[in-house]
Amino acid sequence: MKLRLLVILVAIALGGVPPVSAHHGWGYYDTARPIYLSGRIASVSWRNPHPEITLRNETAALPSNWSSLPVPAELAALGFEQTLGRTSPAEAGVEWTLDLAPINRLEAWGMPREPQPGDVITAIAFPACEEEGVARPALIVLDGVGVRQQSVALPAGCSGQPRG
Repeated sequence: MKLRLLVILVAIALGGVPPVSAHHGWGYYDTARPIYLSGRIASVSWRNPHPEITLRNETAALPSNWSSLPVPAELAALGFEQTLGRTSPAEAGVEWTLDLAPINRLEAWGMPREPQPGDVITAIAFPACEEEGVARPALIVLDGVGVRQQSVALPAGCSGQPRG
């Protein structure tokens, strides 16, 4: 009887909780349309499961020193050069929220420190399929250090294109 009452109370309590839209898997992002972002961080939410950084993109062009971008070997091994070949600059003056890898992965992958508002960050990222101004990076560069955000071959995401 007590168990039944507990089940009913839990059901009632959860009945008012709105569903959560999980969007951290690569399938939520358009992996066929990588974009280049570079700008100052406006805000940081440094928490698990996925920290978020909001930045105002300050450039509408790819950098002239593209070949000197610090790409970690693990990311290069996943064919990141193909991603770079498809990358286009995002529109300048637009704010983007980047969904980052979990904090423990960021630390293991060489993140030099916790980013702060005002820091300059560069990213090669994939825009969300259904949410404007949200992207998941494959690479971020902070303090000249390239930190991978991708550890697996990319699925097609919402693009319908094969892995790449």
